[in-house]
Amino acid sequence: MSGIVTQSARYRGLLFDLAGFSGQGPRPENQDAFALDGFERTGTVAVADGMGGERGGRLAADTALRALREAGPVRSLDAARHAVRAADRAVALAAQENVAERGGMGCALALLSLAPDRAGAPGWIGAFAGDVRILTRSPDGTVRLESRDHTPAFARWEAGEIGLDEVTEAEGANRLQRAVGRGGEADAVWIPLRPGWTYILVSDGVSKATRLDELGEAMAAPTAAAVAESIRRKVEERGPDDNFTAVVVRLAAQAPREDDTEPEPPPRGTATPAPPIFNPATPVNATPRRSPWGAVALFFSLAALALAGWAAWSGFQAREAAATREEVARLRMEVDSLRARVPPDTAVVPDTTLVPGAADTLSVSAPLGPTGAPVTQTPTAP
Repeated sequence: MSGIVTQSARYRGLLFDLAGFSGQGPRPENQDAFALDGFERTGTVAVADGMGGERGGRLAADTALRALREAGPVRSLDAARHAVRAADRAVALAAQENVAERGGMGCALALLSLAPDRAGAPGWIGAFAGDVRILTRSPDGTVRLESRDHTPAFARWEAGEIGLDEVTEAEGANRLQRAVGRGGEADAVWIPLRPGWTYILVSDGVSKATRLDELGEAMAAPTAAAVAESIRRKVEERGPDDNFTAVVVRLAAQAPREDDTEPEPPPRGTATPAPPIFNPATPVNATPRRSPWGAVALFFSLAALALAGWAAWSGFQAREAAATREEVARLRMEVDSLRARVPPDTAVVPDTTLVPGAADTLSVSAPLGPTGAPVTQTPTAP
C-alpha cells in the first residue's frame, strides 16, 4: 500500500480509522491535495482539486486546506460555509500577490467535519464547492452521493437527461460553476455518523475512472487502508486521465476510553451535552433519551385535548339549543298563520268521529246568530 497515508485518531471520545492517497495521472503536476493531519484537533478531513491544470492550481489546493485547518472545528452548517469562505478569501489573496503567475487560480473543495447534533449525538457536516464528491456506504451496500457537482453536466443529470455515471464524460463536466478562490459559495449538508458505514471524499479523477457500483464494492473492504488501496487500484487499472485523490473515514469498531475528553469547550451561549458512549455494533442513539419534562408535556397535552373536547361539546349543545329555538319560532308562526285564516264571526265546532254506518257527515263551521248560537240551516227541497 505504498503511497497510502493511514491514521488512527480519536476525536470527541470516538476512535476513527482514516486513510488517504493522491496520484498524479498523466498531468505534469499533481494539483490535488488532501488533509488528514489535524483531525484529532478539528475533526475535519478534506480534499482539494486545483482547477484543471491552470496556473497555481496546486498552490490553490494547498492554501485552501491550510485555511480550513486554521478555521478550527466546524460545529454547524453555517460554520462550514464560513470555513469555505475563509478558504476562498485565502486563495484569492494568494492569487493577488502575483497576478501574472497566479491570476484566477482556484480549486474544487469538499470537507467532512465531525460535530454533535442538537441531542449531542455525533455526526458529519459536509461542505463542497466544485466537483469533489462526498459518498457514503451503509452496511446493507447502499451507496449514497451526499454532494452535487457544480457543473452543467451534473445539472443535466438532475434534469433527468443523462445517467449519473455519464456525468463525468458529458459536455460541461469540466466547467466548474463554483470554485474556491473565485467566490464560490459552498453547499452544506448533515450526514449521520453510523458504525459500519464508510465515508469517502474523491476528486473528479476518481469519479471519471470508476462507476458508483465499483466504488461501492471498494468501500466494502474491512479497513480504511484497504478501501483506499482498492480505489487506487481500480483507477490505475483504467488508466487515469487526471489527478486522482481519495480520503476514507470509518468509525473504528472499538469503544472509546473513559478518560477521553472534549478537545475544546462548546461555543458560548450553547449547552451541548457530551456525546453518548455507544457500542459500535448498534446504531448511534439507538436508545431514546428520557427527559423529566416528558411527564409535564404529556399532562399539558392531555389537558389540551380535554379542553378541546369540552369546547366541541359546548358548541354542539349551543347549536342544538339554537335549532330548538328556531323550531319553536317556526311552529308559532304556523299557529298564528292558521288563526289568521279563521273569520272573526265563525265558531269552530270540534270534529266528530266518523262512525261506520252513520251518515256521511262532517263537522263544519256554522255562522253565528244574533244570540251567539250557531244558526241551523235547513236544506231547501228541490
